[in-house]
Amino acid sequence: MKYLISITLILILESAHAQSHVQSTGLPAVFLIGEYEDRYLELSEQHPDMFMAVYKNNLDQAYKGWSELLMDIEDYAADLKFDIKGAKLWMNIYFNPDGTISNLAFFPKPNSRNIPEEQLVAFFKNFVRQYRFLETSNRGFQHSASASFPTFFHRTTPETARNN
Repeated sequence: MKYLISITLILILESAHAQSHVQSTGLPAVFLIGEYEDRYLELSEQHPDMFMAVYKNNLDQAYKGWSELLMDIEDYAADLKFDIKGAKLWMNIYFNPDGTISNLAFFPKPNSRNIPEEQLVAFFKNFVRQYRFLETSNRGFQHSASASFPTFFHRTTPETARNN
């Protein structure tokens, strides 16, 4: 059974890696912070609003929204049986107005558990492909923050409890 799960995960990751999910910007949907630095201005122009603006600059609501996103990542990892525990990341996420993710850039922190970058890229490619943030906006928006897994957050409302 253990081998079956391992083989399945490898096949999922390889198929995700083989499909170069490229956005209209010409950038891959998922990449490491530091790659494509010359294109960050273009991403910012396409996603001019900040995450806080979606919540009308209400810090508590924005924190809840970020927490919900991190829990969604954690739930998705659990569904795939992908062990994300111990990962500590810097993340830049660029959202389309409809709440889908246009691009996700990340970089492991020095104190992060060592998860091969190719596996994290493949995992996030699959996550980005299927995810829709609950909040929407009239324009694209972005958020840069740190993330640590496990999150130790708890769902606050039934509509956000997607898998709990």
